[in-house]
Amino acid sequence: MTTIDLSVFDGVTARAEILDNGLAVVLLPHAGAESVVTVVCYRAGSRDENPDEAGLAHFLEHMMFKGSVLYPPGAIDSLTQRLGGTNNAFTSHDVSAYHFQFERRRLDEALRIEADRMRGLSLLPEEVESEREVILEEIRMVEDDPWDALEQAVARRLFGGHPYARPVLGTRRSLRGLDAAALRSFHGRHYHPGRAVLVVAGGLPADAMGRVEAALGNGAPDGSMSDGHPRRELDPPAAVGGSDRRVELRRGEMARLLVAHPAPAVDDPLSVHLRLALTVLASGRASRIQRELVEENPLALWAAGAVSGHSLGGMSTLTAEAAPGVEPARLEAEVCSRVDVLAASPPSTVELERAKRVLFADWVFLHERIAERALSAALEHALFFPGFTRGSYEALARATAADVSDACAAWLSPATRIVGWSLPAGTR
Repeated sequence: MTTIDLSVFDGVTARAEILDNGLAVVLLPHAGAESVVTVVCYRAGSRDENPDEAGLAHFLEHMMFKGSVLYPPGAIDSLTQRLGGTNNAFTSHDVSAYHFQFERRRLDEALRIEADRMRGLSLLPEEVESEREVILEEIRMVEDDPWDALEQAVARRLFGGHPYARPVLGTRRSLRGLDAAALRSFHGRHYHPGRAVLVVAGGLPADAMGRVEAALGNGAPDGSMSDGHPRRELDPPAAVGGSDRRVELRRGEMARLLVAHPAPAVDDPLSVHLRLALTVLASGRASRIQRELVEENPLALWAAGAVSGHSLGGMSTLTAEAAPGVEPARLEAEVCSRVDVLAASPPSTVELERAKRVLFADWVFLHERIAERALSAALEHALFFPGFTRGSYEALARATAADVSDACAAWLSPATRIVGWSLPAGTR
């Protein structure tokens, strides 16, 4: 049995409640904390866009900071800085999330901001145009980065016609077709209490739930928060058939390899086993690819493995940067052979236990901060169920060597493999 200590989850006591208007609220008190964190997570991401709206969810994320009834353009960022706090946001295919961290006495300010921009945005034409240019620059940066461009090209091939194939930022063409009316429509359809989870964590006042209800419950000052629309059902991505399983770009000065496969949904029990397989293969200096192809026989400068966190089914990747003078075909063959060997034969007990410790330690170190705990709780409640994270690490502790090789055989098969290369111009 693994030595993973799951008692790290025992010190967190959450109070969860659904308000009359459908808003899910989770309180995570932390004794002695001098700051408070709020996270509002909307079940709305790029997967909820219509085909002609690519990039709209991310565009709206930007506009959530650019003016509402009580907060004119720039006011949210100015207020956050003046109060010594932080704010940020992100959009994925599955969700959009907004978070603040303030001194504990400033909870009401964070709640007031979230209530105001949930009710409606100004969407001033000059602000819309300004942010469009900001996002177009983001798209240019992705296109210019060899790794980002390669990952997007491989994802398009892997996911085919599924919304997960679309880049969250959209494209230059789609961005130019979006206007204030489209932003207002998306906001009205998706940004309402029934599609949101609010997590409040840290040094909480005794009446924290009452403050939340006053700001975001049915008793909100103008009562104008939309009922919105239920989320559209979406099928998981289907396996892409056909023989065209190679992607090649000509970018940069280094040869970059990305080996991709479909991955199970995050809440599929096999997802944990697949993450263990990728850790055995390419996480840390003791992993097989790092040890054999970076340290001992340096065909690559570095290597890594990862799984995207899509809720309906994602993409696993093995990446490596070829060492100078190494033929790309040789590095590709060596990386893929390590995958096939693991699929055919379980890892050793030492390898399995190391992989478990690496994955668990990564989670513990990342979640030492209150803000990360709050974000994790928001994603749990928005996409899965309370206790999902703990259940995943309980499954991690129970996983066997046979589970790892079986997951490798099922999900990292040559039949579903897509190989992407970003090569310098002139490389054969």
